[in-house]
Amino acid sequence: MTEIQVKRLVNEAVLLHRDIAIRTDRLKTLKVDLVREARRHEHEFTPTENGGSRWSVTGNNGCIARVNFPAPALVSHIESEGETFDHVLGLAGESLDRLFASVYYLRPVSDFREEVVAALPRQDAAKLIELCQTTSAPRVSFETAQSKTS
Repeated sequence: MTEIQVKRLVNEAVLLHRDIAIRTDRLKTLKVDLVREARRHEHEFTPTENGGSRWSVTGNNGCIARVNFPAPALVSHIESEGETFDHVLGLAGESLDRLFASVYYLRPVSDFREEVVAALPRQDAAKLIELCQTTSAPRVSFETAQSKTS
């Protein structure tokens, strides 16, 4: 490449980088707006397989935006220092070893929710599961409409 070609290459790369940054910021703003709008249409949510929900909306051109609200995720561990740990111990009772892997903290076992429901009375099961969950941020995805060609 000549020096002029390299300079043009650098100029184009910098312009593209700036454009991507601007468009990325705009996309983040649009996604926040879509999440806000989705929350206004909670009655239109569709349940998802993993216990979450989804809101879909179609644009003028046939493209679809989906706002996914994942089910609360289980925490990776429960610190032994603190109120939550004491509540978990109390609710799990004799099922503690069946429901948690005890290391230096408690980690929910595989299929935790199902195991809790099978092991504990309904009200205690719901409380224990709630203590062991954390919220998950909504995600937005897009589907591009197929162009119709003649």
